[in-house]
Amino acid sequence: MILAELIKDWPCEVQGGSIRVEISGITDVAEQIQPGNIFVARKGKQHNGWHFVSEAVAKGAVAIVYDQDQPIEHLEVPHVWVPDCSTFLSYACKAVVGDKIELLTVIGVTGTNGKTTVTHFIGQILQKLGAKVAVLGTLGLWINGERQDQNTSSMTTPPPTYLYPIFAQCVELGVKYIIIEASSLGLSQHRLDHCPIDYGVYLNMSRDHYDEHGSKEKYELAKRKLATLANKIIVNADDPFCLNMKQHHVRSFTFGRHRTADISVIHKEINGTSTVLLVQYLENPVEIKMPFVGEHHQQNVLAAVATVQQLGYPLQTIAPSIPYLTLPSGRQQEVENDLGIRIFIDYAHTPSALVAVLQSLKLISKKKLIVVFGCGGDRDQGKRREMGKVADSYAHKIWLTSDNPRREQADMIIAQIAQGIDLTPYAIKINRKQAIESAIAEANPGDTVLIAGKGHETTQIIGNEVVPFSDYEIAKEYIKLLKTRLNDEK
Repeated sequence: MILAELIKDWPCEVQGGSIRVEISGITDVAEQIQPGNIFVARKGKQHNGWHFVSEAVAKGAVAIVYDQDQPIEHLEVPHVWVPDCSTFLSYACKAVVGDKIELLTVIGVTGTNGKTTVTHFIGQILQKLGAKVAVLGTLGLWINGERQDQNTSSMTTPPPTYLYPIFAQCVELGVKYIIIEASSLGLSQHRLDHCPIDYGVYLNMSRDHYDEHGSKEKYELAKRKLATLANKIIVNADDPFCLNMKQHHVRSFTFGRHRTADISVIHKEINGTSTVLLVQYLENPVEIKMPFVGEHHQQNVLAAVATVQQLGYPLQTIAPSIPYLTLPSGRQQEVENDLGIRIFIDYAHTPSALVAVLQSLKLISKKKLIVVFGCGGDRDQGKRREMGKVADSYAHKIWLTSDNPRREQADMIIAQIAQGIDLTPYAIKINRKQAIESAIAEANPGDTVLIAGKGHETTQIIGNEVVPFSDYEIAKEYIKLLKTRLNDEK
């Protein structure tokens, strides 16, 4: 593709150089420039791309795209002014890849909680049904259940410079469906603006990212954007915000607990650590057995079932795959042990997510429920007290600790969480490793320990330093130590 072809349908002003130049790719990161690339000098939160124009040209950039009112230095390559670099980047990345991505069926899943779980559930069901499927989001890129060894960026929804090459790769590999996490930040920052989304799935809406968006209203506005991008939306009828999305789209389908939903649960029975649901669509109830308990698991399974049904698979065909569903890494992930204690790692870092996982664990916990958690620094301070209240309502003991404190003081964050704790005994260990070990050490057979907040993460951010840290590995190693001590005492 030549530059002239790329920009002919986009509002722009061009100066210098020739627009007949051949382009090989596009990026907004100067360090990633390859000869023949376009460099989009986008202004970000921490860096201004304009400052890296000379570096980009030196590395072989054949054109510069910008949207700032900056004095133009003499450049041998064309410099293209556009109204907004972020929207152009999304458009251009798709255009460079071409129409072949239309061969994919794209499903975007959004919600405050559950995006990772539902995307993987949909992928697992479709794979059981014989389809080749990709899942893209917080845990990276997975194709037919196998993690792909490639950089997908650290963002829940990758930037278009990553997204569209991944789409192209999936087409080449014969993937039929790709399910992506559509985060509020990904939507508001135009990463999905030109993405051919066939189905948009709305799971739930509660407090998160208010600080990054500026307000609750802007957060909700970002979530609404998925409805404008998708050909059809699938919404949780039990959530008022999600249900309201029907007003923004002529093509919609609902799932929920009540019969007013298109797909609904008309009966539920809990059997130990599993749940049997009688699910109805039209006039034919189908029994579905899911290997989990808890309302949020029911919602997530139902969302996945509704989505796959809308792809054309009958409920009777979907049902046999549900007992084999497995939770993604860091989502109510159990740390196996023979101490008689149940230990779980979970990514819950919002009040609603903490409620969901604690309610679920209450159902299977034989004795006391102990929770270890903190709140991220440089993030929404308003949810800290709320999370303290949640833990106070469900736990028998609380260990407050650090969780990516970043540039805030961990003890100040913990003090804000503690304001929400009224009746439940709690202890403070700023060192997260020590907090995890203390919680496990005080647990007795029959107790359940939840280590919440970080889930799958393998680092801890303290100040400006990123250090290796895994809740799962810390718990596993401490269990080994306890077993060694017990054996030595025998």
